[in-house]
Amino acid sequence: TRFFFLQIPLCASCLAQLSRYTCPRCNVRYCSVACYRHERHLQCSESFYRDSVITELQQMKGNGEERRHVMETLMRMQEGDEDDDDQNEDHVASLEERLDGLDLDKDLDQVWQCLTLSEQQQFNQLVQSGHVGHLFSLYSPWWETFTPVTDMTEKPSPPLKPSVLSDLPPLSSLVKDAKVSPSVHCNVLNALYAYAYTVRLYNGDHLELAMQASQAVLDISGALSSNTVFCATRDALRVAVTTVQQRKDLFMSLESSVSVMRDVAHLLCHTTSHLCQVPEALSDLHQLLARAKAASKAEGKKSDAQDSVKQLHRVAKKVFFFVVWSSEHVEDLLSLSDVVLLEYETSLKELQSYLETEQTVKAFRKTGKGCRHAAPQTLVEQLN
Repeated sequence: TRFFFLQIPLCASCLAQLSRYTCPRCNVRYCSVACYRHERHLQCSESFYRDSVITELQQMKGNGEERRHVMETLMRMQEGDEDDDDQNEDHVASLEERLDGLDLDKDLDQVWQCLTLSEQQQFNQLVQSGHVGHLFSLYSPWWETFTPVTDMTEKPSPPLKPSVLSDLPPLSSLVKDAKVSPSVHCNVLNALYAYAYTVRLYNGDHLELAMQASQAVLDISGALSSNTVFCATRDALRVAVTTVQQRKDLFMSLESSVSVMRDVAHLLCHTTSHLCQVPEALSDLHQLLARAKAASKAEGKKSDAQDSVKQLHRVAKKVFFFVVWSSEHVEDLLSLSDVVLLEYETSLKELQSYLETEQTVKAFRKTGKGCRHAAPQTLVEQLN
């Protein structure tokens, strides 16, 4: 199986480099952060940065530390404002007074209006420079976190990873007299890739956006949505990678589509704890499908909603089977980790080689355009 590395357009800003990313707002293709902030894309990028920050503020309900950090930043901006504008502006109430009584999680437009023009400009500069990213921690999925318990007297922290479904029946009760396919592990890998990619796509908010996230899982995993049976680890992973690279609504970058293979390996065997986390991941996927199913039922008796409920129910049953199977085949899954890591390293080398080749071709074409060719000679002249 070969990757879909062909026919990727040039960057819409510089028109010279291979585009590697897609704007989530206007779907324009670009190659770097500099080109994303290019004047051709400035209006869209500024509004996206502002919306992203507002969204982050909305999601900071339970984290007093981060809320306090943002408030301190705004206060520093206001203090700088007062130092610069005391001679030119009338007295302006303190930021604390202006924001008094506003809900920072809901009254975002009012919060923005409470800032002075200079404060708004400073905030926009902070966003455009990228420094606003330092206010927020980078998203890290639950399977990358491992905190060993060293002091049993301390209160346990909230669980960072999902729990395995309770009261799982034995696998024999599900298959009865039928034999389990020897390639079931390949289909599990295909489903795991779809799950890990979707979690990253939604920055861990997949359960809050259950209908959209579950659709993404189904779009990526043929083993879940179309009963595709994979008989090789390589095919189970590469078909999923190719799928996300071909879908504009799912595509993040070439690198990220390949790097999710490493996430799958991490789920198979945690690099620190050396524990298999596949049952937890599939249980989380089962919960996602259950939420999406409930949301579809709430839409009423629409034919599309009914079809969606039936499909989600069917897929959830398959995922439940995967949870039971993985719980009884932990050793087999642990041994697959090295196989998946090798496939990831091979795919990464292929991607790097492809990108280098594309850059060479683009450079050659760019150089060729600068060459001056002699004017073509007329071979046949028309006689009057």
